Amino acid sequence: MTVQPTMLRPATPRPAWQVVVGLALVLPALVLLITSYVEPVFWTFKSSFNRFSGLRTLSGGATGESVGFDNYRKAFDNGLGGAIGTTLLLALLPLLAVLVVAPAVAWAAETTGRTGRWVARGLLTFPLVAFTPFGIAVAHFADGHSQLSAFWLGTFGVVTAAAALLYLAAFRSGRSPWPGVILGGLLAVLTVLGLVLQEFAFAQVFQEATPVLQMTRYGFVNFNFGVATAISSVLLVPLMLLGVAATVLIIVTNLRFQVTGQVTGQVTGAVRERRAWGWGPLGGLLLIVLVVTLIGIWPWLSRITDDNDKLPATFANTWLPPLIATLIGVSVAGLAAFGISGLRPLGRYSELLLLPFGLFLFVGVGPLVLREYAAGATAGRLNTFLALVPPSRVTIPALILMAMLFRGQALRREVLQQEGRPASWWSVIWPGLPMLGIAYLATWFVQAQETLWPYVNGTNTHPTGTYAVMIAMRQYGRHLDELPLARLLPLPMLLLFLVLGLAAQLLYADRVALHYGRPERDHPPRT
Repeated sequence: MTVQPTMLRPATPRPAWQVVVGLALVLPALVLLITSYVEPVFWTFKSSFNRFSGLRTLSGGATGESVGFDNYRKAFDNGLGGAIGTTLLLALLPLLAVLVVAPAVAWAAETTGRTGRWVARGLLTFPLVAFTPFGIAVAHFADGHSQLSAFWLGTFGVVTAAAALLYLAAFRSGRSPWPGVILGGLLAVLTVLGLVLQEFAFAQVFQEATPVLQMTRYGFVNFNFGVATAISSVLLVPLMLLGVAATVLIIVTNLRFQVTGQVTGQVTGAVRERRAWGWGPLGGLLLIVLVVTLIGIWPWLSRITDDNDKLPATFANTWLPPLIATLIGVSVAGLAAFGISGLRPLGRYSELLLLPFGLFLFVGVGPLVLREYAAGATAGRLNTFLALVPPSRVTIPALILMAMLFRGQALRREVLQQEGRPASWWSVIWPGLPMLGIAYLATWFVQAQETLWPYVNGTNTHPTGTYAVMIAMRQYGRHLDELPLARLLPLPMLLLFLVLGLAAQLLYADRVALHYGRPERDHPPRT
């Protein structure tokens, strides 16, 4: 029987409480967006046309002397164009991974049924939780590799795993998966470009120019803050355009996540034959992904128990400040996501509220670090524990992803109501709780592995694991036995994230489907 899309009648007017509460939940995130992103971006653009004479002017004590576009000319005369080209070259293999390898893995896993999906999800969790960019870069540098080979090998596993999990959600929709795969692929391409443009960890180790490395040299080595902010401004333009493109794509195509029920039913002989055939491609693809992943991370992973840390309190300084930022940023993001796409205060136009946040979706620490460092200097936070807390106060990627989930659940609720079936608010809220937990864990892990912020703010008084490795590299060079690589991601933390990641994959993520287009009655997903 063909299942026809549900023809939604015009939505009834939202109750006043739903509009008021929805907009109120967005307000804290909007305020933090202004303080964490809008003001620093405005300051960076404005400062790029001035000449600064030292930290006092950077901190706001003076505006500096206007020099027009002179800072931009100096930046490009000193190799900014080549640095941008270097980052685009770094993106080639990750793009190949998300466009070819990852969809092939997802297709093969879906072909084999739930058992194959669980095997794939379980094995792909490891590259996600074992990715420590600075540690991988240092280990490859010590082994004499180039920046390009180190980056390609070191990032292949995590990029492939993340993209494959997104494609798996597209295959769970119960309808033709290929439009969802294409849309997911476009989002993955935009994400890769946005992240690679801000590459710093490998560039810092190999000292091969990228825009963010050039910016830190001008700003924190040469104290030429005018040219540094010009580089940041050049970087901000494509990042903001990429963020807007991704957000508009999500809004226009009605892209959303929806939690499906576990389906059991009779499996025919043809299905068994298809699943048996699928194990060959799946096994071969997973073997390739895992072998390349281990080649990329083994130089670091083999030293995960080596601890030659000669600085105090690096564990606490590495993990507690990101935890503080995570609790604030993800909590605010979750409330805003539910306010926008759960309560849907503006009806079908509610997702337009995502646009201000989407503008900064791919803007990380790098382009705004000068302003954040200046704010810390003005407030007297430098060389304190609080200076180690990452500057973002609203986690925009978590906000967008959770809004996609609440959108799917809310639209499903509207469909059920128009069909005269019971649908409570709990059916919108409860699927978001596990996603919220995953967002906390993922954000905490990613921020703890950030390289630039500890590079700028770490001190001997308040050292992080990244700072401890940097200091040891200055003393011992490429002698890995003397470097405290274990402080970047201690084995107990790796095991903790691995166990929690496996639980999230098998108990929750396997039930999340990526939908697109108009809401419709449920197609039962394949088991």
